[in-house]
Amino acid sequence: MNIAKKQRRIRFLVTSLVFLLSSQIFQTYHSNASDEIQIRTAAEYLGGYDRSLFKHWIDADKNGCDTRKEVLIAEAVVKPKKGAKCILTGGKWISPYDGKSYTKDASLDIDHVVPLAEAWRSGAWAWTSKQREDFANDLTDSRVLIAVTASANRSKGDQDVKTWLPAKNKCTYIEAWVAVKVRYSLTFDAGEFSVIQNYFTSCPITNVSVDVLPGYETIGNKIIPTPTPSATQTPTVAPSPTPSPTPSSAATQTQISAIQKAAEYNACQSRNTIASASATIANPNPKLEDCGPNPASVTPTPTPTPTKSALPSPTPAVTQTATASASPTPTATQVATVSPGAFCSPAGATGKSAAGVTYTCKTSPTDTRNRWRQ
Repeated sequence: MNIAKKQRRIRFLVTSLVFLLSSQIFQTYHSNASDEIQIRTAAEYLGGYDRSLFKHWIDADKNGCDTRKEVLIAEAVVKPKKGAKCILTGGKWISPYDGKSYTKDASLDIDHVVPLAEAWRSGAWAWTSKQREDFANDLTDSRVLIAVTASANRSKGDQDVKTWLPAKNKCTYIEAWVAVKVRYSLTFDAGEFSVIQNYFTSCPITNVSVDVLPGYETIGNKIIPTPTPSATQTPTVAPSPTPSPTPSSAATQTQISAIQKAAEYNACQSRNTIASASATIANPNPKLEDCGPNPASVTPTPTPTPTKSALPSPTPAVTQTATASASPTPTATQVATVSPGAFCSPAGATGKSAAGVTYTCKTSPTDTRNRWRQ
């Protein structure tokens, strides 16, 4: 896929996550100095999906092997032989969803970790045809497509993490799910986010490296800059004209007063809107002003000699800055229990199998993807 990429190191701050049931509030999901990505929770987009909208299993490099075969070749723990028309013979695969091993590629399905239908509901409905094709055939991030037991893939269907998780390697699956959605700037619904938050609390996930692709963020996790009002800006109030004692002048002055009150009320509401949109981890519930009743719903009472006074200068809202909390540091005695052959991160990590055998997260001479290996 010939798309320029910007690599960002993501440190997930589980203890600092504050989930608000609002599609308008953007939550900071990680922090790394000046580089932040914000994740938007939003209701899913329903309707209009068709699998044919995501052209998949293409032969992007014209080498005779389509995307399905490329994944099978890359993920085999014992490399198969490639014959005419990319027919594979031999080889061995281990499904990370259930730990089962296979020697025939026909027993495996290639799973989109984030299903095509889920991607559609989370933002892909607004992508171009080329963007959907790139997503459906992404071979540049090993977490997007995975070779798994066919029955496990079909039981999953298009479900998200609220209703389906694999029998094994749940933490790895949750990590991959979040990484793929962040990579493509897809949104998270309320129930999905809640499940992810729970697993990030219990799983040993601290650092995840993701290539965030440009051009997708305008659809899903678009970052909206926090407006910063100037502290020196003071509205200029024109001097009040001297009212005439005539009844018609008094009525005119009453109308002017009503307009000023409405303007002040609208300015107060705008400041509250800005404060709400600027909610951060450190201050998820900013204090809002009491704007009083809406002047439009109150019938003004004219007075014979109204006195106009200058409107008070609005107090600029102070931009709240989130303070990134330190990520938990695993102690030297913590050893993860791992499944041999399963995908892992980061490279160099160690763990032990249920049998007590030590494994390292690394690549092999024939496989550039990190797996638990001896």
